[in-house]
Amino acid sequence: MNYLEIREKFLNYFQKNGHTIVPSSPVIPAEDPTLLFTNAGMNQFKDIFLGKEKRSYTRATSIQKCVRAGGKHNDLDEVGYTERHLTFFEMMGNFSFGDYFKKEAIAFAWDLLTKEMGLPAEKLYPTVFREDDEAFEIWNKIIGVPVERITRLGEKDNFWQMGDTGPCGPCTEILIDRGADKGCLCKDCKPGCSCARYTEIWNLVFMQFNRQADGKLIPLTQTGVDTGMGFERLCMVKQNKNTVFEIDLFQAIHRKTESLTGLKYDSCTKEQRVAFNVLSDHVRASSLIIADGGTPSNDGRGYVLRKIIRRASLFAQKLSDNQNLFPEVAKEFIKIMSPIYPELKSSEKLIINLVTNEIEKFSTNLVSGQNILDQFIADNLKSGEKILTGIQVFKLYDTYGFPPELTRIIAGEKNVQIDMDGFEKEMQKQKDQSGKKCEDASEEQIEIPASITTKFVGYDQLEVKSKIVFEKVCGNKIWIVTAESPFYVESGGQAGDCGFVSINNQIYPVVGSQKNGSAIALKISTEKVQDPGTINVKVGDIAHLVVDSFVRDNSAKNHTATHLLQTALRQIVGKEVKQAGSLVSDKLLRFDFNYHQGLSDEQIEQIETLVNQKIQENLKVHISNTTLTKAKESGVTAFFGEKYNPENVRVVDVSGFSAELCGGTHVDEIGKIGCFKILSEASLSAGVRRIIGVTGSEAIKLFQQIHNITKNLNVKFKVQNEQILQAVERQSGELEETHKTIKSLRKEFVTYQIPQWQNQMKNVGNIPFLFLELEDQNNNDLKQICAKLETKTPGLLFLISSNKTELSKINFFCSLSKAFAKNIDLKKLALFLKSDLNLQGGGSGEVIQGGGENQSKIKSEVEKWILENQV
Repeated sequence: MNYLEIREKFLNYFQKNGHTIVPSSPVIPAEDPTLLFTNAGMNQFKDIFLGKEKRSYTRATSIQKCVRAGGKHNDLDEVGYTERHLTFFEMMGNFSFGDYFKKEAIAFAWDLLTKEMGLPAEKLYPTVFREDDEAFEIWNKIIGVPVERITRLGEKDNFWQMGDTGPCGPCTEILIDRGADKGCLCKDCKPGCSCARYTEIWNLVFMQFNRQADGKLIPLTQTGVDTGMGFERLCMVKQNKNTVFEIDLFQAIHRKTESLTGLKYDSCTKEQRVAFNVLSDHVRASSLIIADGGTPSNDGRGYVLRKIIRRASLFAQKLSDNQNLFPEVAKEFIKIMSPIYPELKSSEKLIINLVTNEIEKFSTNLVSGQNILDQFIADNLKSGEKILTGIQVFKLYDTYGFPPELTRIIAGEKNVQIDMDGFEKEMQKQKDQSGKKCEDASEEQIEIPASITTKFVGYDQLEVKSKIVFEKVCGNKIWIVTAESPFYVESGGQAGDCGFVSINNQIYPVVGSQKNGSAIALKISTEKVQDPGTINVKVGDIAHLVVDSFVRDNSAKNHTATHLLQTALRQIVGKEVKQAGSLVSDKLLRFDFNYHQGLSDEQIEQIETLVNQKIQENLKVHISNTTLTKAKESGVTAFFGEKYNPENVRVVDVSGFSAELCGGTHVDEIGKIGCFKILSEASLSAGVRRIIGVTGSEAIKLFQQIHNITKNLNVKFKVQNEQILQAVERQSGELEETHKTIKSLRKEFVTYQIPQWQNQMKNVGNIPFLFLELEDQNNNDLKQICAKLETKTPGLLFLISSNKTELSKINFFCSLSKAFAKNIDLKKLALFLKSDLNLQGGGSGEVIQGGGENQSKIKSEVEKWILENQV
């Protein structure tokens, strides 16, 4: 049975048993800060298990894209070496949301494995949580599995949770005995052994609890079932292979690698086979992460992606010197899997460009980095140390871009370990020094009972009177929740509304808002209330809520313009453009997108022209609600990082031009935007670009400002608009020549002054000393003057220069001739200047430089210090 048949049989089985087939969600979770990547099939159903969301179905089945390469669930270091660990894998699952529970879930699993997949029942071994007598009884008395084949295990093996917090519960696993010749080969090997003989196929989790941050288990409002079976692992068992890398899906990728390297997977060395495995797995993971909106970076998901690509690049070198091996294999994977995941094909150009750029950058540092690593290892081995220090590992990471995981691989091949604890300490030092400590700067979260809800009426109304259903005083701020609210809370990149609330004849400005479950909470300020006795806010009062219409209108213009911008980008630059973030406020719009290179001036002009053409056409904006499936079928674009209810999504359709899923506020006719202008287009990080633009009144302000500047330049240069640039360039050239002349004259002046300055040299104790006060000289100029003076009058030279534009500031340069280096130490002078004169600087024992406040006593204090500190 090939991998396509296994997929089809699984989904068809559950569909005929009343389950709705739900497409895989992206590997980058939407609005879930607890997860780096989607790591289980139930992630997209989390809010259903928590009782926060309802769907039209109570039974679902899916084959979910998953990545386990960071955070708690991290298999990266194992991939390639073991039989079954993967960075990217697909999770087959069936789910019950308050429908069936343990009895039916166990029966479905047993029926599918033994009848549909044809696995031998006598080789299947269930395990249950040690306290779950109910599951034990079902396996034994209903399914008919003998008691001796059912194993009770502890929380580590048979209690599942998605993360540190969230839905969890006891589970039962189904293992298959792959034979006594597999695994540890011990006679008493049994389920629970960590070897590969008894391989887990399916994990059935019985969702009963929601784990809190303090570890408490709170019963869920409704129980549920979440099952997960590794697709690749089932293929391995069904196709009777020894490892997941031998199944037909991986073999198709291996064949491409074979054709590019001339090596054969079945006959190559063990080291090369590991490299085959790593390359095939990492190509899958990186391609799908990028297709779902990820880009390589130095933190978070982007850093994990960078590690995956660089690890694959390192292993690819064991197979071939061809730097394009990874991108070429990626093309083959895209070809194989795009019928299942169409986003791979639509993102192919982006995937290949990002991967290629990342490999090129890493290759540049790889040679020099490996040389340094080899030197570290050699030096350490000489002193009898078979471990790289944390400082050494950190230097390789910080200077050469070597993630410690790669350093571990290279060092491990030479039987050298790495000090990860020391590395983490160095990382923390860097964070502390740069002021980038991880702090949660988000708005404080308030606890609101789940029963309290707010109806949002802000699409149609900007002013409403509604009853207060919740209030909480926090100093000079009060949080209130009303039954209805016109206030839009920050979401989907759009900033929250501004405005005020009137309660019992007292007006309070709204200074914050947040969505809490189904409630809209507004934070109002009492800070400017002159008479605190007039503050009277309580549950049951009627609040008059008013949104600032000017701010809302401008935000709506910018939001609709952002939709137009994305469509224009995709039409002019390419379909591979993907949104990577956005910000919409009343002042501007900011749009981040994945693309491998900067836009040309011509492309920017074309984008602006297209957007403004559509604005002039004054197209209608149609807003409707539909299901996610129907929206995608009609070609509607979904925003990056947004979470959608599959049963009810909001479509913003600009007639015949743009259609996107969006919950934000928009104009009803795009002519109201007025005009659109791009302020800047720049690189945000590797593979991510950022456009900042303005519309409406802000665009008019910009045009007026540009017009005034242009008009002044017309008058100043006495030229027409089209000649301004030439005039500015001409004057710039003349100014540059003037600077060169001034610099030349300065040199002549210095040459002329040298004899006079040499005559001013005097002895301070036993050391010849010269103090000069100059103007408008940088430290390089001062250094050259010192060099000329020292050739004929060696000693201690201390030169300061003031700035004509800021006379209170000076820079200084001080040099000491080698003949007097034993008599005095300029490093100590630098410390004195800092402590006593507040002049910041440093250097060596013979040269120091710096700057600070100009002081009349500098000369006398330096002379005094020389007298007291010379030897």
